[in-house]
Amino acid sequence: MKLEDIHAFVAVVRQASITGAAEALLTRQPAITRRVQSLEKDLGVVLLDRNVKPSRPTQVGRRVYELCINVVRDIELIEELVREDAAPSGRLRLGVAEVLAELALLDAVPELRREYPDVQIEVASGWSTEVITRLRESAVDAAIAVLPEGTRFESGMAASSIGVLPMVVVAQKGAVSGRKRLAELHGMEWVLSPEGCGFRDLLRRAFSDQGLPFSVKIATFGTEQKLGLVARGAGLGFVPESMLESSQYASQLQRIDLADFMPMPHIWRVHPENLGRSADCVQRFGEVTIEELASLGMPRTPATPVRQQRARPSRAASHKEEG
Repeated sequence: MKLEDIHAFVAVVRQASITGAAEALLTRQPAITRRVQSLEKDLGVVLLDRNVKPSRPTQVGRRVYELCINVVRDIELIEELVREDAAPSGRLRLGVAEVLAELALLDAVPELRREYPDVQIEVASGWSTEVITRLRESAVDAAIAVLPEGTRFESGMAASSIGVLPMVVVAQKGAVSGRKRLAELHGMEWVLSPEGCGFRDLLRRAFSDQGLPFSVKIATFGTEQKLGLVARGAGLGFVPESMLESSQYASQLQRIDLADFMPMPHIWRVHPENLGRSADCVQRFGEVTIEELASLGMPRTPATPVRQQRARPSRAASHKEEG
């Protein structure tokens, strides 16, 4: 097997096309095609299903791709080893949970750029399971996600719980009185994020566990926008506690004290075990994020390294996603 062939195959899967792979590797499409065919010949298997457009990895092709990613990363580690005395440089792609991007990204990214001026930082935000999927597919180098305490990560991933994100149910001031149980909110409407948000799924499951449906009146992005709608009586909200306290609508809102529903998902820093010198940048980004959240009143928890070998977060197990 040739390293050039491996790079070409990895690029085709990452870019989801021969054309994209050629652009990424600064070469021509026929060269990419020949390299993938060369790898298939060496291995004696078909790696791409060419009967669909764009071509996708076959079942064995997907397994080969995951191993090829490790090869590419190991080569990058070797290259870093010979430059280990140099300051960190190059591109660092970070996937950040949407809710953390709202809370801390504005301060965390400039701080990281000041500390690592030679590192080109790219940030993509999304639901937590989305950024973990991007990490697994090597579309990002590391992820900061909001997931339950017991989340398991696949083999080869280093994960640390670096904080918690307390959540609260909120209502228009004066709309609800006294301590409640979740079932007492049955029949009320909600202002939440669109489908795919883990916080919305968390509420749905909590009601479902009690055999109760719940109704989303308005689905919209942006926590401050949702809080503004709740303040105007559009429905109940479900937001990070720190975002309620810092909201311009805080005086028009009240938190609902629930006896049987007190979710507190964890903030996870996740990256491949062999990330190399970039691990220092990723660790610092997590620290800066937590520092910014702490300034908003978020409780701190000691970092807990975790190395787990089995279940990965997936859409089939959407309870693992929180934000």
